[in-house]
Amino acid sequence: MKDLHISFVGDIMPGGVLAYQDRFYTDSIKEYLSGFDLRVATLEVAIGDNISFDEIKMKGRCNIIYSKNESIAKIVELNINIVSLANNHIFDLGFEGFENTIKLLGENKICYCGAGRNIEEARRPVLIEMHGKTIAFLAYCDYDFPTIGYVPIATENSYGINPLNIDSAVADIKKYKEKCDFVVILPHWGVEYNRFPTKKMKDYGKMMIDAGADLIIGSHAHIVQPSIRYKKKHIFYGLGNFLFPDFYMYPPRPIWYPSVVGDNHSMNITYDYPFPIKNPLKRVWREASRVGLMVEVVISKDFNISSRLSILRRDNIVELYTNKKLDRKLSLLSIIVSSPLYNGGTLIGKLMAKVNSLLFLIKK
Repeated sequence: MKDLHISFVGDIMPGGVLAYQDRFYTDSIKEYLSGFDLRVATLEVAIGDNISFDEIKMKGRCNIIYSKNESIAKIVELNINIVSLANNHIFDLGFEGFENTIKLLGENKICYCGAGRNIEEARRPVLIEMHGKTIAFLAYCDYDFPTIGYVPIATENSYGINPLNIDSAVADIKKYKEKCDFVVILPHWGVEYNRFPTKKMKDYGKMMIDAGADLIIGSHAHIVQPSIRYKKKHIFYGLGNFLFPDFYMYPPRPIWYPSVVGDNHSMNITYDYPFPIKNPLKRVWREASRVGLMVEVVISKDFNISSRLSILRRDNIVELYTNKKLDRKLSLLSIIVSSPLYNGGTLIGKLMAKVNSLLFLIKK
C-alpha cells in the first residue's frame, strides 16, 4: 500500500502587499510543496471585494483582516488542498464575506473545516480517503476573549466558528476514530506572539490525544511554538506564519488596499497594532513572526513525522529556511513544556526575558 505524504504549514493570508507583487515564493518552496499528496493550512482571512466589515468588530478595537477575491489564486498556486477556517478573522467581513470565501474555496476544490452557517456545518470534518487510508481533519477555535478576541460562535441557528469546547471535541474525536484510520486536530488557540503554550493548551492537547487523536497541529500565535510527544503522539502547539505578508492599515484600523503603491517613504511603519490609527500605516512583521514551521507527515502503518522551517523574507517572498539556534531553542522549550511541573510558562518566560536582557547588556 502506498504511503501518504502530508505537509502542514502555518497561517496563510494571501493579501496585503502580495496584492501588488506577482512573485511570492521561491522555486525551492514550490518544489518542496509539490512533493506531498496533501497540503494543509490555516486560512486566517476573509476574502471578498467591496463587502462591509463585521459590525461588532468595528465597534471594538479588534483588527480587521481581509484579502481580495483575486487572492484565492495564490492559495491555488501553492496547491493547498485543505484549510482550517476555525480562527478569529474568518468572519471579519461578516456572514457575506464568509459565504464569499467558502464559495471561492469550493470553486477551486479546496476543502475546509472549522466554521459554518450553523454548528452542524462548523463541526463537520474534512474526510480524505487516499492510498487506502481514511483521515478526518477536525478544526476548532478557542473563544476566550482576552487571547482570541471577538469571534462569532456557531449555534444551531447562527453562523460562526466551531468552538473549542473540550467535551464536544472529545466526543467528535471518538466518533471519527471509529470511522477513520487517523484523526488530525487543527486547534486555533493560545496567546499571540508568545512561544509558551498555556496550561489550557497542554491539558486540552493531552485530553484530545487520550480521546484518540493521532496528531495535533495548532495555530494562532503568529510565532513558532514548541512541540511535545505524548503517548507517542505529536502535539505541535503552533506553526507560526507561513504566508502572512506585511500589509497597509487605514483609520481606524482595518487592513487597507491603496490604489497606488510607490516606495512608501512617506508612510509610517508600525510593528504593532496601534489603536486608533490616525494616519495610514504600513504594518510590518517582526523577524520572529516571519518564521514558520512546516510539519512533514508520512502515513504508512503509523505516523512518521519531521519538520523544517520557512521564512517570509523582507520582500515578502517565502522560502525554505535554516536556523540552528532556533532549532535548539525550540528543542529546549519542548523539554520544558513536557515537564509535569510546567504550568503555562509564565514564570519561565519572565526568567528567560531577564536572561536575554543580561546577555544583551553583556554583548554591549
